[in-house]
Amino acid sequence: MELDRDSRTPLYQQIYEIWRKRIEDGTVRPGDRIPTERELCDIYEVSQITVRQAIQMLVTEGLLVRRPRTGTRVARRKFSQDLIRLSSFSEDMKSRGLRPGGRVIRVCEESAEVWVAEKLKLPRGAAVARLERLRLAEDEPMAIETCHMPAAVCPGLAQRDLEGVSLYDLLRSEFGIDTQWAEQSLEASLASSGEARLLGIKRGAPVLRTERLTYDTGGTPVEFTVSVYRGDRYKLNVQMRRV
Repeated sequence: MELDRDSRTPLYQQIYEIWRKRIEDGTVRPGDRIPTERELCDIYEVSQITVRQAIQMLVTEGLLVRRPRTGTRVARRKFSQDLIRLSSFSEDMKSRGLRPGGRVIRVCEESAEVWVAEKLKLPRGAAVARLERLRLAEDEPMAIETCHMPAAVCPGLAQRDLEGVSLYDLLRSEFGIDTQWAEQSLEASLASSGEARLLGIKRGAPVLRTERLTYDTGGTPVEFTVSVYRGDRYKLNVQMRRV
């Protein structure tokens, strides 16, 4: 906790390194409040400007979050997903050693909306199975998924018990649908009242909206999913190479 005042490393950088290490080694845990700026000034015998620089670096890196009236706290770790492999939410969470879960909000068979029919290359008004779920990791809300699938390729899906079921596993084992590749788009947005209520965040909080169109081995679109991810708990990674 002591600073090396003879070092060429600026004092704010040393304070940043101390707290980054404490966060990374678990000395302070997600949700823990760190001392106030004034308290840190007293601890390290430095100016408020020095402390503020160090804290801002930690906030910028996503290691700390500032909360009005409750102080600065250690940020909860974000879940990340690499966009180089087609996987379901359940598969993604299991690969991290986390327990996936889900709560069915709504499941039904309906006539496809025009934009959904266009995505799935279906005639207007064709029947689709619609599945809306709240996706969980270790019982914490992470995302809202709304999946649309041609009813013809998964007959009776709306009548099944889909609580806690991996959709991709079910499509493969029960309907012989082998998902092969997908196109996905991403955009930043703000949570609506309904989305905020389900995700346990404030209305207007940052969210990540994605659209994914998934194809089978024959190149036929078999699933169109719109997802809303918590911006404070999820990030997506993309690998790029120079062609």
